[in-house]
Amino acid sequence: MNSIRNAILLVLLLSLSTGLFAGGFALSGIGSRAISMGGAFRGMADDPSAVYWNPAGLAFIRNDQLSLGGSFIQPDSRWTNNISLPGFAYNKELSAENKLSIFPSLLGFYADNPKTKFGLGIYVPYGLGATYDAYDIANTGFVMPDTLPNGTPIPADYTLDTPSGMPKNEMSSSIAIVDIHPTMSHRLLDKLSFGLGFSLLYGMIDVTRLSPSDRFSLYGPDTFEMSGTGWGFGGNIGVLYKPIDKLSLGLTYKTPANIPLEGEAEVKLWLNSYHNYLVQLSASSPNPVWAPGVHGGKGDLEANLKLPAEAALGISCKVMPNWSVNLDYAYSMWSRLNRIEVTFLDDVAILGRKVENPKLVFDWKDTSRVSLGSEYRLGRNALRAGFYYDQSPIPEETQNPTLSDIGDKISGNIGYGRDFGKFTLDVNGQIIKFPERVIDTETDNNMRGTYNSSVMAANLGLTYTF
Repeated sequence: MNSIRNAILLVLLLSLSTGLFAGGFALSGIGSRAISMGGAFRGMADDPSAVYWNPAGLAFIRNDQLSLGGSFIQPDSRWTNNISLPGFAYNKELSAENKLSIFPSLLGFYADNPKTKFGLGIYVPYGLGATYDAYDIANTGFVMPDTLPNGTPIPADYTLDTPSGMPKNEMSSSIAIVDIHPTMSHRLLDKLSFGLGFSLLYGMIDVTRLSPSDRFSLYGPDTFEMSGTGWGFGGNIGVLYKPIDKLSLGLTYKTPANIPLEGEAEVKLWLNSYHNYLVQLSASSPNPVWAPGVHGGKGDLEANLKLPAEAALGISCKVMPNWSVNLDYAYSMWSRLNRIEVTFLDDVAILGRKVENPKLVFDWKDTSRVSLGSEYRLGRNALRAGFYYDQSPIPEETQNPTLSDIGDKISGNIGYGRDFGKFTLDVNGQIIKFPERVIDTETDNNMRGTYNSSVMAANLGLTYTF
């Protein structure tokens, strides 16, 4: 029990430390072997990663196994602002914080019963995020005049400087889900099995959002910072059918899930001295209405994060005894993630005005993913290759730089496996390419500009067979 508890804590801690990449929220998958075949694995599902891809596949595995793995992801995301916004450089390419993300996994499998098998997986199936240092008040291009229109000199301390303490990375998002996933699989017939998995989901969300032209004062940006965690439940079911020795068919369904979040949010107005100039232009009194500095407050919050359902079909065919070709199709129902409603449990006010409960608007759409993969075995060695095409659920109306998924993506994989007897080592490399996305129409929930992104990734798995 202590080893299981420590493994859970390890996954949680490493997940919290990452800057995340995702397609929508979903990562490429679990298990180096499966990912190296582009995730075309639901019709094969013959290693411990079946707890994620198709739990029915466990019923055909004969030996107990324990697998440790990790995904290493290096994204490259860039955004060029093409609209004049106070504090944002016009037509200058900005790069997201570039750091290596690590997603560990632990997969175990108990196979002693000839018909009923049990598995446990601890992994990160969902992640999203990007971090930008994009705001600089000097980018406004405004030159402070020496006097007001009535000839009154403007004091030297009427500056455009942002008050100290503003976050360096004022645009960021990080959403991660850890799945603790016990699984059972039963062999109904010699060629037919059924599997069922239960998901205990731990969700983490951290968001920093900047409004360059805020509702209180020109050239006084406001920031919204939110952090929340919570537990939810879900599950998956699967069927695996092998009508002939050379062919197997997999059908899976993952249930939708809700994760109630609790945490804290803080809203701040970063008021620079330039507002004094504006006040004196519009008021008879030369006295400033609000003092320069940081205004705002914080409070506890509640929110609800919605995860999509998914239906998928997989086919695996043995072209030769040592050569398999797999094809998968998955349909993800992202449209249920229309928004995250944030409810303040405490009154939060800026300059005497109550801040209304914010909404993180997504309005995502349902998507399809097609995967093709192959494995060729040469004695103790295995060569693998895979490809997938994955639609983006994010419409132009809600695209912003902190969403690392910027459009439909194409992924290419190559992989290698080596059997050392009791131990098996699997490795693979992955490249994910996005087409450039240009957003010309501005809404309340997006940011215009040109978006570019690509991802380099690697996966490693070590499996011990008892």
